Amino acid sequence: MFLEAARDDLRAGRVDLAAFHAEQASQLALKYVLAVQAGYYPHTHSLRRLFEEVRAVRPDLWQLYERHMLAFEVMEDAYLGARYLPRRYSREVVEHLIKVAEEVASLCT
Repeated sequence: MFLEAARDDLRAGRVDLAAFHAEQASQLALKYVLAVQAGYYPHTHSLRRLFEEVRAVRPDLWQLYERHMLAFEVMEDAYLGARYLPRRYSREVVEHLIKVAEEVASLCT
């Protein structure tokens, strides 16, 4: 659902909102994996913390984090920016964020 929203936002020119939705897609996919495989998930919005938690049950997701660490940092900024400090992102950056979020979702389902 959030990935679809990110793609729709990007097509409509809502680039900043697309970045936020890419973060939400990644965050919820990780929480899903933790809930199913570990029986819990931490009440956090930090992608880094979620990846650290999921590392024990899914090392492949940690490897994904290491490959795309900068993208996940930008996603966290997009989450904070959407809620507290508006920030602008380039279309190219957000296109990359969506691709990374798609990879997260693909590995988590």
